[in-house]
Amino acid sequence: MHIIEYGQTLTGSSGVNGDNIYISSDKKLFVLADGASGAGRNGKVIMSSTCVDIARQFDFHSSDLSPHDYIASSFQKINQALIEISQRERVLCYGTLVLAFIHNHDLWVTTYGDSPAYLLKDGQIARIARNRKRYEDMIEDGFITRDQYNGYILNMHERMWSAFDRFLPEIVPNNVIEQYTLSPGDMFIACSDGLSDWITPEQMFAKIGQQEISTAVDELITSARDIALNKQTRFDDISAIAVTVR
Repeated sequence: MHIIEYGQTLTGSSGVNGDNIYISSDKKLFVLADGASGAGRNGKVIMSSTCVDIARQFDFHSSDLSPHDYIASSFQKINQALIEISQRERVLCYGTLVLAFIHNHDLWVTTYGDSPAYLLKDGQIARIARNRKRYEDMIEDGFITRDQYNGYILNMHERMWSAFDRFLPEIVPNNVIEQYTLSPGDMFIACSDGLSDWITPEQMFAKIGQQEISTAVDELITSARDIALNKQTRFDDISAIAVTVR
């Protein structure tokens, strides 16, 4: 199995990039962190850089952990560090995260918040390792419908939408870790909402499947920026990591 990977990030209209990405030199560990704008210019940078720094320093081979436990431990270390930093700085340094790890032929993924991870496998596209938004359990318990839930969010001011979202740090995160066996032809994408808000996963995989991976990712980011500027005259930080299996 041969892994081809590429990641890129683009600073948004604020001029301060709260996104951060990391791909380990052995092409095993992939990290994408999106510091929330609500954390402030410094807080969002602290959040994303903390995620990457801890992941970079925590080596799988010396950890003596299984891949599943390695991802779980990395996530816990990041969450705990963000709690401690936020308490020390007296500012909540929060945001979203995608952690992915490839070992042998398997992919382990966990996410937190609205930065999605997508997998194209056997011709099927799925969002993977998605954790539930706040109050989504009310749908499963039959109190409200999915349409009602979405309607409540849309009827709120956009600055209040995050009341339904999940962010790190959190006292008891509800993240899940999922495992997938990879085969030639499979593709994996992690991105910030600066990309997923404007480009569908179908469009992402189509472009990556047709072009050199670096060219495809760069063009997807440019397209998301252009669409956002056309719709709202500003654009968010935009980041993506793509992996193809040969």
